Amino acid sequence: MFHVKRIVVGVEMPAERPWSSTKLKLPTQLAVQQAFEIASNGQAPITLAAILPQPNAGWFKTHEAADRQMTQDRAAADAVLSELKTKYASDEKSAKQTECDVRIGDAWEELIRLAGNRPDTLIVCGTRDLGSLRRVLFGSTGLKLLRLAPGPVWIVKPPLEHNESVDILAATDLGPVGEDVIRTAVSIASRNSARLHVVHAAGQGSNIEDLTTRVHEQLAATDYRTILSGVKVHVSVGDADQCILNAVREANADLVILGTSSKTGASGLLPGSTVERLLPELKCSILALKPEGFRSMLPADFWTMQRTQPRH
Repeated sequence: MFHVKRIVVGVEMPAERPWSSTKLKLPTQLAVQQAFEIASNGQAPITLAAILPQPNAGWFKTHEAADRQMTQDRAAADAVLSELKTKYASDEKSAKQTECDVRIGDAWEELIRLAGNRPDTLIVCGTRDLGSLRRVLFGSTGLKLLRLAPGPVWIVKPPLEHNESVDILAATDLGPVGEDVIRTAVSIASRNSARLHVVHAAGQGSNIEDLTTRVHEQLAATDYRTILSGVKVHVSVGDADQCILNAVREANADLVILGTSSKTGASGLLPGSTVERLLPELKCSILALKPEGFRSMLPADFWTMQRTQPRH
């Protein structure tokens, strides 16, 4: 399974004022819950991050008025994060390992800067639109996180309907990143009493029996027998994105786990790639893992840039 030593959670402030943790949208609530569940297993420290947009003085007539509003918003956002910390950091050790950070700027940029240039930092955030991932991911915050974050990214979306059981789908390319995807999926499915579906897309003329055997070999290297709800393997001939999407729909998956094949952020999710074509179509949560040796294409000074704004 991917090794998480730190978690950064993007907490979007409510639309309704005054802000309160009880008014957070469901995707954000679920993202916070998911992060604390992961942290409780590995004792990873958590940073709860609220990224506020840069104030526009034009709306407030003067720069002084804009600054006053921003000061009030920072304090209100910090109060929301503190409420979440109190609610989910259930013991003294967890509380000490939970930080609250309010920043001004673009969400994707500040979340990645907070995560640092480390492959073992997980970024978790919720979708902004309950009906579709298109606006959130396609060319926006989530897609930039998936492209540029050095570590794994978990985009949390509420299920469209209540399901008594949980279904997780893992997409493997039968390579090293596929092995990591399967190990991660087995671990999550076992902890959540979920059914696991493993899918591989085969090219025309491939030997389906041989590929199915290779998928089972990847499973055999894990503790898949701890999944009480069972494991189902799907090997289909066709384009990878369509095979995965068909398997997601057939399984009614709640979470899709997949990997980026490239080792750089520049080419890992270029237009036309499997992951990017899938993003607008998927109606469930997504966990994307990076291959070993992944290098973000952000400039070096992005990581060394000094912050001038105060932290909370």
